[in-house]
Amino acid sequence: MEQKNIWAIGGGKGGVGKSFVAGNLGILLAQKGYNVILADLDLGGANLHTWLGVNSPTKGLSDFIEREILNIEKLLIPTKIPGLSLISGAKDGVEIANLKHTQKRRFLSALRGLDADYIVIDLGAGSSYNTVDFFLLADSQIIVVIPEPTSIENAYRFIKNSFFRQIFHNSKNYGLKSVVTPILHKDNSYNVNTPKELIDYLNKLGGSATVFIEEQLQLFKPKMILNQVRTERGQLVGPAMKAACSKYFNLNIKFMGYIAEDESVWKSVLDRKPLAVAHPDGVPIQQLKKICADILLEETDGAAKNNLLSQLAL
Repeated sequence: MEQKNIWAIGGGKGGVGKSFVAGNLGILLAQKGYNVILADLDLGGANLHTWLGVNSPTKGLSDFIEREILNIEKLLIPTKIPGLSLISGAKDGVEIANLKHTQKRRFLSALRGLDADYIVIDLGAGSSYNTVDFFLLADSQIIVVIPEPTSIENAYRFIKNSFFRQIFHNSKNYGLKSVVTPILHKDNSYNVNTPKELIDYLNKLGGSATVFIEEQLQLFKPKMILNQVRTERGQLVGPAMKAACSKYFNLNIKFMGYIAEDESVWKSVLDRKPLAVAHPDGVPIQQLKKICADILLEETDGAAKNNLLSQLAL
């Protein structure tokens, strides 16, 4: 693969299964023959190493950020899964909770320089600038939601904050920072509180503002996975959220599918054995395999897609 891809797994709320999705996606990609790196950026709460059965790391992201380690390859930890390596944030805590944007870009640039086809990032809970910026700097942005009111509400907030943050960063390139910044303040006088209101306002300004917002809408297309689904009613939450984002936010969110709740999931956590290894033929992993294949197809065009289709026999 000529160009490596970074997948970031976020979602706003803790306990929705971001680590489960990120870890198993990484394993599924490795099982397809790709060279994969899992990066655990749940700073202060990193646990992928435990889930993968890897001993506590002695080096972490802070060593690279603080330039105690200059070569990011030294952070790579081998796993028992062929083709899968881990970068853990388990050693890191509050001292790197507020990274500068330049530090985040340096880290992502270093990640892209690693010998890997895919890099899957497990993000922490919440909508902090750290989390949102890593989410936006990825090639594929994946939101994990469970069909519960608090998770749904937090996912909407995460989507809104991510879009606003993208607008803030990219407005500099269009010379619109002085226009956009006051609009994004929480108690602004422009009556702009949602992405739709922001889009409408910038369209009304016309000129470069209209060109800018149209470009940002093309760039912002996160994907959504519904996890821990118990009922048929729960299955409807994903399509409903996609429709709501379109109607009330004017944003196009791609719903990739759902993963059923299954007792094998928590058993795999207790056994420190990933579900894709412990129960590869179970319903949750079969559903995640389909989602993984669909994400791969979305990233592929033309003749390459036909070649990929032949490789994705599940």
